[in-house]
Amino acid sequence: MRHNKETKIVVLGAYNSGKTTTLEQICHNRAKVEYNGTTTALDYGNTMINGKKVHFFGTPGQDRFRFMRRIVSEGLDGAILVVDNSKGITSTDQEILGRLDQFNIPYVIFANKQDLNSDNLDTDSDAPVIPTTAQDGDGVMEGVETLLEILH
Repeated sequence: MRHNKETKIVVLGAYNSGKTTTLEQICHNRAKVEYNGTTTALDYGNTMINGKKVHFFGTPGQDRFRFMRRIVSEGLDGAILVVDNSKGITSTDQEILGRLDQFNIPYVIFANKQDLNSDNLDTDSDAPVIPTTAQDGDGVMEGVETLLEILH
């Protein structure tokens, strides 16, 4: 067993839920592939948290890029599902939740865009739901810390 294993977290969610903005709040070292402001390949960033390097990969949310979610998710340690709280759980989010549960992947749910809708997110998941406003960074690092506690 390696003691200095680096952690891989994948940021998932439907189109325009706030995945890229969430990743930008977490990582200062990052790269993104987008066209007209929409992620078309992946976002990537890394940061040191509690002395350990954590890698974050953001996936595109459009259905046509579903295959990318599978590729980027290879070997992940945990996931963050970013949900646009003003829309609620979409069919894309539901599909992602099903796969995370199917493969027993630890995850947290970010109920994002609390500035647009601060109601509790209605979900069947047992995962922690963290209210976030990625634009301002509200709740983002608390959610990351919650996920890292689950992982370790």
